[in-house]
Amino acid sequence: MARIHTAFTAPINPADAPLKVTRAQVWEALKIKARAPTRFVPVIEHCEVVEEHAGGLTRVVQFKPGTGPPGKVTEVITFGDDVHAEFQMIDVGTVISNIVSDGEGESDLYLTFNFAWNFPDIHPGSAEETTKRAQLKEGAKGAVLQSLKEIRDLVQKGEVKA
Repeated sequence: MARIHTAFTAPINPADAPLKVTRAQVWEALKIKARAPTRFVPVIEHCEVVEEHAGGLTRVVQFKPGTGPPGKVTEVITFGDDVHAEFQMIDVGTVISNIVSDGEGESDLYLTFNFAWNFPDIHPGSAEETTKRAQLKEGAKGAVLQSLKEIRDLVQKGEVKA
C-alpha cells in the first residue's frame, strides 16, 4: 500500500487581491465548504451531512469516477478553533487538513491543504505511485486555489459576513 503525502500553501490576501478577507471570513467559508463542498472541490459530485456534533460533523461524499475513492466515503470533520479543519475518510484512512495560518503582517494569512492519501492497490516506489503523486500534487494546488476563489466569491456576494 502506498501512502502519498502532498500539500500546497497560498497567500489568502496577495498584493493583487481585489478584496481582502479576514480570518473570520475564511473560517466561516471553510465551515460552509465542509457542509457543501461541491463548489469548492469540483471532484466531489455529492455530499450529505449525516450528523452535526460538537466541534464538527460527519458527512458522506461521493467523488466523480476516477478522481477519488470509489463509492460513498464517510468523512468525520473536526474543527480546531479558527485554524484547522481535519477531514478523516473513515473508509480508506486518508486524512486531509485545511489550515489557516498567520504571516508577519496584520493581513498576512495563508491557506494550506495537507493530504495523506492511502492507496491500497498501488505499490510503493512503482511508476504508478510516481504518476499518482504528481497528479495529487497538482490536485492540492488546484484545491487551494479553487477554495480561495470560492471564499472570495462568498464574501463578495455577502454570503459570508463574519
